[in-house]
Amino acid sequence: MRLLLAVLIFAPAPALAHSGAHLHPHGIDAFWLLVVGLIAVAGGYLIGRGRK
Repeated sequence: MRLLLAVLIFAPAPALAHSGAHLHPHGIDAFWLLVVGLIAVAGGYLIGRGRK
């Protein structure tokens, strides 16, 4: 659980530190959006699988 919490806190940090958010992400912004999206999907899958 600690590892998951650390990943959720630190993974989006570079994207959040970006000083000019815009609607067409590219480069490292797109990478972090992909990473955070994959973590969210995996977490939702694991939570859904555990609720059976």
